[in-house]
Amino acid sequence: MKISQEIIDRFLQNTSSEAERFLVDEWYNSFQSQPDGISTLLELEQIELENRLYEQVRHRLNPFEALTVAHDALPTLGARRRVWLWAAATAAALIVFGLWMYNPPVGVPKLAHNTSPKALSKWAKYNNESAKILNVTLPDGSVVSLFPNTQLSYNQSDREFRQVQLSGEAFFDVLRDESRPFLIYSGKLTTRVLGTSFNVKAYPGAEKFEVSVVSGKVSVTDETEREFLLAPKQQAILETRSDVLRVVQLPANQQNYWENATLVFDDAPLGEVVLQLEKKYNIRFEISEQLKNCRLSGTFQHERLATLLEIINKTTESDYEIDGLTVRLFGEGCR
Repeated sequence: MKISQEIIDRFLQNTSSEAERFLVDEWYNSFQSQPDGISTLLELEQIELENRLYEQVRHRLNPFEALTVAHDALPTLGARRRVWLWAAATAAALIVFGLWMYNPPVGVPKLAHNTSPKALSKWAKYNNESAKILNVTLPDGSVVSLFPNTQLSYNQSDREFRQVQLSGEAFFDVLRDESRPFLIYSGKLTTRVLGTSFNVKAYPGAEKFEVSVVSGKVSVTDETEREFLLAPKQQAILETRSDVLRVVQLPANQQNYWENATLVFDDAPLGEVVLQLEKKYNIRFEISEQLKNCRLSGTFQHERLATLLEIINKTTESDYEIDGLTVRLFGEGCR
């Protein structure tokens, strides 16, 4: 789906579909992604700038008013950053002005016809730049485990949908809410659920994107609006080069690293523990020699890999990092 005059018209009249609203948002965001100096700002300044400009576009402000509002924030920053902020504000105003020119005023300007009862979109941003798994609890109570090099944005104010934008990989344990479907936008895929647990893997530039279901049912749709309904132990795979979307059945007798597993250890050396973890979670481990004789005891019922890694770290005073499908355990050894 590409941006068009008709899509812009529906957006301004608040009659656009979910996909069209997302497309307009992405179109707007593409202006900010250009090499215009915004990347030189501190993260908090970027967020403040983005929220300010985004509100102005969503409100359909007069473009010259947008410039005035944005300019009010400039004196608190250094001279170089003021120049870039002013340039970004000007670009945002021109976007608004372009939309206004598409819909010239007749009597009352069309830009003022914003009657949507929904609050302005405020996207909370989470960025895992570490080599570990980062657990995040979203405002609706859903829990998301962010794998390394993953960015997630959550729309905090939409009263109709729970919307997430994902770049990277994350495991979702979504709190059920039939009145507000949960939507995940990841590249060319849209995943829709009411309440379930599943893994989404969609790193930019990867040859394929994957949606893997653990519990409940998940709807996966591509750009051509082909839709597949997934059940537990099913995985949707999008070949990013050919745009071929297919569904595969995962082996029933094998867990993967995003699934739950039950394990029992009785004073087992950590070297043996990681061998069991490799078999259970279908993932590779590397462990430092100092840790191999550390011992672990316990019964772990339906635990995920991230939880077990944290338990191992606390028990053996070690640490870990993830690189693709390899987990590295390292530390000084047990006292």
